Amino acid sequence: MKSAQYIPQLVASLSPPPAMEIRLTSKQTVFTTGERLQGELVLRQRNVPRGAHISITLIGRTSTTVTKTTPFPNSGSIVDYTFLQMHHIGIQESSHHPRIIPFSFVIPDALPSDPCSEHIPSRTAASHGKDHLQLPPSVDYNSDKYCPEMCSIIYYVHAEVDISNQRLRATRQIQLLPLYPEKPPCLWPEGEGSGVQMSDSTGLRMSLLGAKIGHVTVRAQEAKPLYLPPDQRHASTMAPIRFNLDLECLLPESTFPDNCQVKVTLEAVTYFTLSPMVELPNWQSAVNGQGQFFRASICSWKNKSVCLQWIEREDDSHTASIVVPIPVSGDVALVPTFRHCYVAREYFARVEVTVGCSRALRVRVPVQIYNSLER
Repeated sequence: MKSAQYIPQLVASLSPPPAMEIRLTSKQTVFTTGERLQGELVLRQRNVPRGAHISITLIGRTSTTVTKTTPFPNSGSIVDYTFLQMHHIGIQESSHHPRIIPFSFVIPDALPSDPCSEHIPSRTAASHGKDHLQLPPSVDYNSDKYCPEMCSIIYYVHAEVDISNQRLRATRQIQLLPLYPEKPPCLWPEGEGSGVQMSDSTGLRMSLLGAKIGHVTVRAQEAKPLYLPPDQRHASTMAPIRFNLDLECLLPESTFPDNCQVKVTLEAVTYFTLSPMVELPNWQSAVNGQGQFFRASICSWKNKSVCLQWIEREDDSHTASIVVPIPVSGDVALVPTFRHCYVAREYFARVEVTVGCSRALRVRVPVQIYNSLER
């Protein structure tokens, strides 16, 4: 090993230790609703007066950066917004050691008040009050592969100690994954800008050069919410989506395909804005400079063959139905569907169904993910 490689280690060993640090009692890395976050503030000062002012706070903060080529007043701005400040209420004398101050927080299920009430008109804030009171999960570029670098939601314990004319500070970041119960289905409008496509049609061909023998349409039914345990240590969890296929024949006594090829991709969309969201941004509002969204996806099911059982109707058309699961790998960390003032997350299943030698039928179905069994 070259001598230059020892320099960083030597500098680290010679660096003075921090004046104080925050230690967590539990070894767990993610905390959820109702759990107790406990730890201690360790001071390395030899003489700490009993009357020293000590502040220990659990802070939740969001940061968003929206960069647009279309000019608008806040283009390129960065918004850092603190939505949670929980102060530890305790006295120094509770510790047997004058330089060790224990602290404790209980992760709440909601914010005490709407942090965006002053920014949103009352007539619209009332309809989204619960969304603004919900504690959002930790999301950032390092811990969530679906999150862009332009936005983050972080939690950390921040401590300050005033000793004489000196102020000491220490910070310890933590991960929160609050519980999100199953919610009623969201009524997504179809059309340009909505991002939802529940049906698709194409001509049916049995061979690449063969004539068109009919017209096939696929329609997706509403997807069931996907439950993921809070610890996410379980194996793959599946939420099935049912599709109906309708076939109108052009030629009598035609032979129909007895199977279809299916591909499923789970897509996460992260919305982020510079001002509190009254509505989730769509393609049109993003162009107008009201916000942006970031898409990331992972292929869950590819080139799977699914059997087709055609049923003839009275009008000589045929129908079949298939059930397509949405497998979620156990090593992929997903946060629930959530909506916060400046950052929000929605999921979609992009499904491609290929019947015969026709082009792939493509639909995009919204999927709700939740992690609490309570309604």
